[in-house]
Amino acid sequence: MEDKPKIQGIVKNPCKQCGGEAIYSAKKQKLVCGFCGAEESLILENDKIIEKSYHDNILSDSHDTGMGKEHKNFHCKSCGSVTMVDITTVVINCPFCGSSQVNEEAYTKTIIKPEGIIPFTIEKNVAYQTFKEWIGTGWFRPNSLKNVTTLEKIHGVYVPFWTYDAMTESTWWAEAGYYYYETEYYTDENGNTQTRQVQKIRWIPVSGNYDEFFDDVTVIGSKGISQSRVQQIYPYDFAKLINYDPRLLIGWESELYGIDVHKGFEVADKIMDDFIYQACARQIPGDTYRFLQVNTHKFNITYKHLLLPVWIAAYRFNGKVYQVIVNGQTGKISGEKPLSWTKIIIFILFIVLVISLIIKFKNS
Repeated sequence: MEDKPKIQGIVKNPCKQCGGEAIYSAKKQKLVCGFCGAEESLILENDKIIEKSYHDNILSDSHDTGMGKEHKNFHCKSCGSVTMVDITTVVINCPFCGSSQVNEEAYTKTIIKPEGIIPFTIEKNVAYQTFKEWIGTGWFRPNSLKNVTTLEKIHGVYVPFWTYDAMTESTWWAEAGYYYYETEYYTDENGNTQTRQVQKIRWIPVSGNYDEFFDDVTVIGSKGISQSRVQQIYPYDFAKLINYDPRLLIGWESELYGIDVHKGFEVADKIMDDFIYQACARQIPGDTYRFLQVNTHKFNITYKHLLLPVWIAAYRFNGKVYQVIVNGQTGKISGEKPLSWTKIIIFILFIVLVISLIIKFKNS
């Protein structure tokens, strides 16, 4: 749980009272001088957070680039993430998978500059307490998991994200199924003729249209956290976005995006398509459907590059490392937990026993 030492980058934020370095405090949500304790409020403006046209601007040379601070990049051989930190001499443990097999790459990478940032509001000790409460929950977890109270590492990282807006127009075709019943005659075991109702389906071709506006479809730009994992700590309150300020990165870690805006849109595109498919399915009349096909046109696509706060931790259980992430704005947590196969087998056997007793009771 020791804090890694931090050094200053090119960006300076001298204290107006003593000249020392002012670093962002998640507890006070202000810039606080580490020497005299003087505080400076953030400028809570968002006028520079502008949606950019995906098709018109993405290939242009007009992007603002760079993070506004000197940085070095460390590439994790274990999970592939690239983390930007303002540390020059210490060994870096990967904040995403806990691996210590991280090589310094000491290169400066030109990147699309973030438009906006959400500062941390969850402190390190709060994130740690959230983990301790979370680790002991779950029906099918090993009992000894409750005793895991120590994290291998916990990092406050500004993680890169892309958001996408899009207008969509969709046309769909399907066959709608309507249930109806026919009387069927059969002979029972005693040779008597009996009747029963058999369900049939009448299929009818149907079609329709569906329009949707997608606002801020959020895709992680990190390779160290999966999209499915990070979606479990959504949402972020984008009303609290402020203009990107590199001073907020002093004393914190920040990751360079490993998934660029094009790859990010591929993820967003699938998210939108899945949403549209389900929405079209709900429009189909009748009792069931089949052969649904959807043709969608997307236009007015825009994007933003944001840095969002994530506490990233790893814990060890029975020799294996598990990842945990905490939303640095809300405290919502998600992570990996081992299963107790003994408990699962006992539960299955219990269900089988209950079913057997019910069948035995009915036949008695």
